[in-house]
Amino acid sequence: MRWPIPVVAGFVALTLSAAPVWAAASPAVRGKGLHAEAGFYARVVGDGPARIQILDQLCRNPDQQRRCTPIKPALERAIDRLVDRPITWVATPRKHGGSFWVLAPVRFGADRATVRWAWRDLRPFGCFGGGTLTYGRDGGTWKLTTGIEFEGCPANPGAA
Repeated sequence: MRWPIPVVAGFVALTLSAAPVWAAASPAVRGKGLHAEAGFYARVVGDGPARIQILDQLCRNPDQQRRCTPIKPALERAIDRLVDRPITWVATPRKHGGSFWVLAPVRFGADRATVRWAWRDLRPFGCFGGGTLTYGRDGGTWKLTTGIEFEGCPANPGAA
């Protein structure tokens, strides 16, 4: 499944040099295992009352939903425990299930971890977004070093 390539009315890209406000409130991410992955995803998905749906696979290319492998149930449960918002795990997006998220596997290096994701609102003229965040080791925890997040919305010709 390909993400639609709409005419974009607005586009925002941010390069982060310090942790955003939401990351400061999140528990510290440690190690390289299942709980570290869930911690990174929880920071990306965030909290809130709005229901979201997450693909039950991890895709190396989340924007295009390519090269996907099934997510382990233990990782789903770990994410559910850390995220304070309603999540539905889906094989295909449901029109009225909330925004649709696709996560990429966390790529761990010796002193670096990279997290990627994409999302889209399935409503007519719904927005879309995603990003890549890179973390570096600082003692026993991971600290955000750089990243880019983007969001766009299709132009609505009837709104002018």
